[in-house]
Amino acid sequence: MALFLSHKEPLYRWGVWKMDESVDTLLDLLPEREYYEREVQRFVASHRRLEWLSVRALLFRLLGEHKEVCYQPSGKPYLADYSYFISISHTKGYVSVILSDKVPVGIDIEQYGQRVHRVAHKYCLLYTSPSPRDISGS
Repeated sequence: MALFLSHKEPLYRWGVWKMDESVDTLLDLLPEREYYEREVQRFVASHRRLEWLSVRALLFRLLGEHKEVCYQPSGKPYLADYSYFISISHTKGYVSVILSDKVPVGIDIEQYGQRVHRVAHKYCLLYTSPSPRDISGS
């Protein structure tokens, strides 16, 4: 399993998944395999299939149950049963999910590089600004 990071607080929980698995391995990690096999066929590109399934595997890992993710016309995700607020992000090789049953949430994950470094001060407080060390675990 490629759960890279996870954290749980009273108001929210989040996780980051490293996309190392094959489509078949991800399908094995999910309940209701037939549902996911059918749904993933909507995507032609293999990297989109891996992203989509990795998000669902992470969501299942965080909650321990199957949840259907739907999307508003704007692209904002929500759970079909409205049990949690959800936000999803992805970058090269990773997906992230944050959930709260109390308050709206948002998450963004970006591959660390010069572009991110130049704008980090606009989005992160000084004491929460990411560094390559934070991400790589070195």
